[in-house]
Amino acid sequence: MKKPVPLQGAVTVPADKSISHRSILFSACANGESHVRASLMGRDNLASIRIMRQLGVRFEGEFNAQALAMAEEEGIAGFTESGDALCRLRIFGEGFEGLRMPTAALDCGNSGTTARLLTGLLAGCEFSATLTGDHSLVKRPFRRVTEPLSQMGASFSGDMLPLTMTGGALKGIEYLSPKASAQVKSAILLAGLRAQGAVSVSESVQSRDHTERMLTAMGCAVRGEETPNGRWLVSLPTEAERLPLRPLDFEVPGDFSAAAFPLVAAAVTPGSEVEILGVGFNPTRIGLYHILRRMGADIEAMNARVVGGEEVVDLRVRYSRLHGVEVTADDVVLAIDEIPILAVAAAFADGETLIAGAEELRVKESDRLAMTAQVLQSFGATVSETPDGLRISGKPGLRAQAPSEKVAWRTSGDHRIAMSGAVLQYAACGSLNLSDQSAVETSFPGFLQCFEALLPQSRVR
Repeated sequence: MKKPVPLQGAVTVPADKSISHRSILFSACANGESHVRASLMGRDNLASIRIMRQLGVRFEGEFNAQALAMAEEEGIAGFTESGDALCRLRIFGEGFEGLRMPTAALDCGNSGTTARLLTGLLAGCEFSATLTGDHSLVKRPFRRVTEPLSQMGASFSGDMLPLTMTGGALKGIEYLSPKASAQVKSAILLAGLRAQGAVSVSESVQSRDHTERMLTAMGCAVRGEETPNGRWLVSLPTEAERLPLRPLDFEVPGDFSAAAFPLVAAAVTPGSEVEILGVGFNPTRIGLYHILRRMGADIEAMNARVVGGEEVVDLRVRYSRLHGVEVTADDVVLAIDEIPILAVAAAFADGETLIAGAEELRVKESDRLAMTAQVLQSFGATVSETPDGLRISGKPGLRAQAPSEKVAWRTSGDHRIAMSGAVLQYAACGSLNLSDQSAVETSFPGFLQCFEALLPQSRVR
């Protein structure tokens, strides 16, 4: 068993996956040539590019070497190597009218965001399309998007992938969402761009608002406001003010969800001090930042600026002694993708952390609540599942044997479980071992390289 050495240095993380999806999909439906610049894109974003090409949209541009290699593996041809760290896309949109009926199924791979946003984009197209995905995505429910879109006039063959949908004339909807979800909200708003009548979505709390920001930047001024009963209401403008969408000239910030892994690793490893540069800091995405600060983490957001309508900061984190907290359903909405790595932080905190209102995680790429509990238990942490969350009794200075020496843990192909497990292994065992590299390529292909920049080479394998 090795003692973990401090993490030191400054790193960048891949482009924000959620924003990258939207910049690709929305630009494809704009009228004109869009320019999108991003650091490393993962396989999920490449799935969005491949599908929009199937729908008749022309893409040109340059990828950095790692993204270009993945694109070629995914059968996405026609891009050249950029020679630097950036991906540069030119997207030639011809409006929604330019979308063509696909001749084969639209394979979304592992990307639930791609699939759900596509249902909204295609709901007003007068043709049929079949959406499918990998072994994980076909197990995930889609009723939360098919139900409101069916009320608007689209038709679906079922509520799980593969599903065939047929679009057509749509009517407006004033939808009361039973659970705050950015993907559901986005699908309704995208369908609503071509609907007749008022379109609005009411949520119990505000979910991430990248769709609203980007549509507004493209000329469709989406309005968001708190209602007298405390709910969050998002509304499209009048029909005449929705289309056409203007093309984008946009730089995608770093992904806060990717930054969460070096952030927590440094917060729980004694002696660490790390800076993560150029990270998106949208208020609807940074629940983990606020939860960690409540736990006593020494984190500072510096050099605040706005890039493409999105807040961006540099984050500095130093090791500090953490304590347990209660994480509510309102917290979870703003940290839904970060719950597994939050649980890792809780395993090293003094006292109990209770996470509630996270039942949605049971139908992600895996049952993330069950998988997170199993991984933590593999390293000797005390954790139990509840129907909608986790109860974790932390142990400052948690130490354990590496799984290869004592226990086995698996990821079920879930990228966030794989990366959370790797951070836990480093903090508890002193070595970083990524058990499932292929899973991580969906969102953070440079995960190991990121940690190599912060650690002695002998600690990464």
